[in-house]
Amino acid sequence: MTEPLPRIGVVIIGINVARYLKMCINSVLTCDYPREHLDIVYVDGGSTDGSPEIAEEIQGVRVIRLDHPHPTPGRGRNAGWRLLSTPLIQFMDADTTLEPGWFKAALPHLADDTPCVCGFRREREPNRNRYHMLAEMEWRYEEGPCRYFGGEVLLYRYALEETEGFDTELVAGEDPELSRRIRRKSWEILRIAAPMSTHDINMSTFRQYLKRAYRSGHAYAEIGLRFATSPDPLWLRELLRVTARGGLPLLLIAGGLLAGHPVTGLFLALLIAARPFYSMRPTIQKFACSRSLAVLYAAHSAFVVFPQFAGVLRYLAGRLSNRPLHNRIATAPTSRSSR
Repeated sequence: MTEPLPRIGVVIIGINVARYLKMCINSVLTCDYPREHLDIVYVDGGSTDGSPEIAEEIQGVRVIRLDHPHPTPGRGRNAGWRLLSTPLIQFMDADTTLEPGWFKAALPHLADDTPCVCGFRREREPNRNRYHMLAEMEWRYEEGPCRYFGGEVLLYRYALEETEGFDTELVAGEDPELSRRIRRKSWEILRIAAPMSTHDINMSTFRQYLKRAYRSGHAYAEIGLRFATSPDPLWLRELLRVTARGGLPLLLIAGGLLAGHPVTGLFLALLIAARPFYSMRPTIQKFACSRSLAVLYAAHSAFVVFPQFAGVLRYLAGRLSNRPLHNRIATAPTSRSSR
């Protein structure tokens, strides 16, 4: 006898996502899974573009409007899953759409010791510009047991209840941080070779690129230092990499100027900054990409550590001054993704 399909609660979070929201919700409603087994909640972080009203117009979708001056992804996700009573929860960001066959592909892999399953994300327009090309490369994670999931994951409710859900204070990195606490329960997070979601990073300006890198650096510092002395550190390696490759060249340039040898300082700084260009062949093999795309990725890797290092400094300054970084409600649609 075939076992009945379980109910799945879908939690979608967003701020000013009017251009995406209907498409996101419709991708869930039209996926290859019985509609009567799906409960959908949209949690709005304080939109000014009518996003909550769009969700309210769709039959069967419940809407939560967060009333908080500093909305975070963790606050939104927690509010959503706690409203639901389903045994399974699927998290989504509003700038993504669900792949039609995702639920049926993921369900067979869930088990008592594997309460979290994720798949692969892809960009909706990977060739739109260089930023979209880079994002498409960044979504290529490892298959099999993995250290953490991102904004989309299917998991058992008990994994959330026993870990008390997401950290509500983190401005970024809340998904990996929860993943670590789940793994500390001796549970496994599994990434399967199946398409899970399509994403739109919607990035077209250098300013957006810098902001995303700055936030990721802040997250590396906050989470990396939180678990730096634990047996299971998270993002400590990334923090050390950003600090070394983003801070050391600046120190060398400054030291060269102070010592009266500016050319030497600049030369040494460039040697360190250009490190990603020394490993072009592994990049081509890893991403199965052209040499020109590998050059773009190397240039990105060489530069991105500097705005990330600025994010690290912002976190440290916030700790010293007791003025932490807070999310502010945007006035135009932006991508929520930072991983």
